[in-house]
Amino acid sequence: MLKQTFIHLPGVARRTEAYFWRRGLATWEDFLAAPRVPGFSQPRLESLKAGLLDSLEHLDDPTYFTRLLPHQEHWRLYRWFRPRAVFLDIETYGVTWPHLLVTVVGLSDGVNLRQFLQGRDLEKLPEVLSAYDIVITYNGSQFDLPVLKAYFPQLKIPPVHLDLRFILARLGFRGGLKKIESLVGLQRPPDVEGLNGYHAVLLWQRYQRGDVSSLELLLKYNQQDVMNLKVLMERAFDLNKERLLNWEGRG
Repeated sequence: MLKQTFIHLPGVARRTEAYFWRRGLATWEDFLAAPRVPGFSQPRLESLKAGLLDSLEHLDDPTYFTRLLPHQEHWRLYRWFRPRAVFLDIETYGVTWPHLLVTVVGLSDGVNLRQFLQGRDLEKLPEVLSAYDIVITYNGSQFDLPVLKAYFPQLKIPPVHLDLRFILARLGFRGGLKKIESLVGLQRPPDVEGLNGYHAVLLWQRYQRGDVSSLELLLKYNQQDVMNLKVLMERAFDLNKERLLNWEGRG
């Protein structure tokens, strides 16, 4: 999707992008190979090609595109930068916002899951998180990331944040994470089905009183939160792309 994108170029709106696609200029390479484009002067064409050549030089830098793309179009970066993306979800305890006690942080690259636990290895989170360029959350802009920044003042958040709450809302999926999961047909294992953030607090309290099984359940609950983010991101990307191509194909 990234190399099919033209709206990051100066003066190119979605309608113009659609026009390029209808003319068979589906990718940057197609455009660069075109000797002319009807409706565009040669100086304008050369200016756009210069922008695409610059884009090709920055294919390893997601922040280059986040500066140029409208925020609601940042989802287009996902597949290209997928190997450098991480899914994140946190569990907390306390009532003083945003200075909550972070109890568990789950990170997944989409294949491997790592969970950082309060009192065990939570202090290692900042170093691990700093290795990624994209972080994907559900409502992380209003909860997970502010809490982590308050807990770790020097924390380096990945430069690109894709918040699925808002990406999915623009597709018509609204509500909490568990509601969205049910809308797309995701089902959790029976022992964590129906659990929510309040239950996560209770499980932490029980663990603090010596109930090791409560920690195991809390970690499994967090694991489901994190792993389901990948499914939702893949679904959101595909739906967004389908919607975009269908819209761009009209007219």
